[in-house]
Amino acid sequence: MSDKNFKGEIRVASRIVDYLSSGLYDSPAACLKELINNSFDADATRVEVFVKPDADRLIIVDDGDGMDRKEFEKHFSMISESHKRDDSDMTKSGRPKIGKIGIGFIAANEICNVMEIVSTKFGSSELLQVEIRFDLMREDPNKRRRGDSEIAKADYFGTVDETTKDSHFTQIFLKEVRGEAQEILARKGRGKFVSGKRSIYGKKPDSISKILKDKNIKTWSDFDFYSKNILQIGLNVPVRYHDNWLSDKLQSEVEDIDKHVAGLNFSLYIDGTEVRKPIVFGSEEEALINRFHFKGEHVSADGYFYAQSTGIKPQELRGLLIRIRSAGVGEYDSTFLGFPPSIGSLTQTWISGELTVDDRLEEAMNIDRRTLRIDHPAYVELQEEVHNYLSDLLKRVRTEIYGSRSIIRKKKRAKEVEKKIVRIATHEIAKVAPESAKEIEKAWIDSTSDESVQKKILRKFTVDQFYEIVVEVAKEVLPPKFVNDFIKRLTDRLRR
Repeated sequence: MSDKNFKGEIRVASRIVDYLSSGLYDSPAACLKELINNSFDADATRVEVFVKPDADRLIIVDDGDGMDRKEFEKHFSMISESHKRDDSDMTKSGRPKIGKIGIGFIAANEICNVMEIVSTKFGSSELLQVEIRFDLMREDPNKRRRGDSEIAKADYFGTVDETTKDSHFTQIFLKEVRGEAQEILARKGRGKFVSGKRSIYGKKPDSISKILKDKNIKTWSDFDFYSKNILQIGLNVPVRYHDNWLSDKLQSEVEDIDKHVAGLNFSLYIDGTEVRKPIVFGSEEEALINRFHFKGEHVSADGYFYAQSTGIKPQELRGLLIRIRSAGVGEYDSTFLGFPPSIGSLTQTWISGELTVDDRLEEAMNIDRRTLRIDHPAYVELQEEVHNYLSDLLKRVRTEIYGSRSIIRKKKRAKEVEKKIVRIATHEIAKVAPESAKEIEKAWIDSTSDESVQKKILRKFTVDQFYEIVVEVAKEVLPPKFVNDFIKRLTDRLRR
């Protein structure tokens, strides 16, 4: 074989064969985000994903560092032995590298049967072209065994041609997209609604932000499969926040977080739509931001907790999202790392938080990169701190938000009662006692601005208390005979 052409096998340690065979990733989004994070680690500033109309082929293009044959064989020949951080755990531009375990690219096998890579590295004249056959992964493992501890999970066939030295990019073609993944990705919305579902297909960030603020959207399941897939990807990769993801008065509280993410200089486009973090909160008047800063013995974390006066919508944003090296670990944990559900069960649904945690928690991350080992010292320490913090936060929410809501509700009820009193005085009492009607209006008007009047107008009386007041007043202004008739008729009315 000439130097121009080469071939080989992609091997994997047999101890993780079960993971790879049964499926590490539960959705196309989970698979694609691994490939997109690879582009981030390659210092790409722009990644574009294209889904062919029938979704039998996906294309991922980035302007990152690219790779040559030597790097491909180093990084891809043995799965679970990542060399990304051999020289440095930071990219040339200063980004913290996300990949560590070395199985990210294998995620593509759950989407497609064939993966083609075309890449060239800046300063190199090599144009690398490799075809990886994942369909061979689905053969009997015994046929693919190599020695006692390794299994060949895929074959690759490569070619090296010449190109200019000043270009650098990577193009990935996922071909023969498999069953369910194709079905999900092919359902692209062509209008506002598709089969009763919302769509963000072809929308600009401002339009998407407005859609995500719509209080009628209770869950991402209200979107079509294609759009939901984009939202899930945006949650986990290091893209920017939307410009107005918080109200103006709260966004200043997280300005440093905004600037840090924007400073990563990483953009993702799927079929021309710019993908940003799908974290957008409505403009609730009663809302607050609480910053979280913790430096412990086993772990450190920084972030925020947002709380509002109603349940967080969409529901996918309820809970706590952990980020390590700018990448999300799974989805929001609605239990807040196992916080007791009996404590503030209602107000827990009003809270959403994000924490960026240092590398020591990375050691607790399971191979699926979506879950954490709860017995790891870093997890245990973070869990304890989050629970202590959340206990205090719930108290603040009850005082500042729930208490504020209670005041607003009382004012609203007082206004409603005031309107009813004025209506009775105007339409009923004024007919028989016009002077009294005016006195009634004067006594109760503008009850919402005077707290003492508000309390009086909302007072509730038991029947005995009501009798005491009525009888006392009746004796003062009515002859005894009329008092007797009045009390009798009043009793009849109250017993109806």
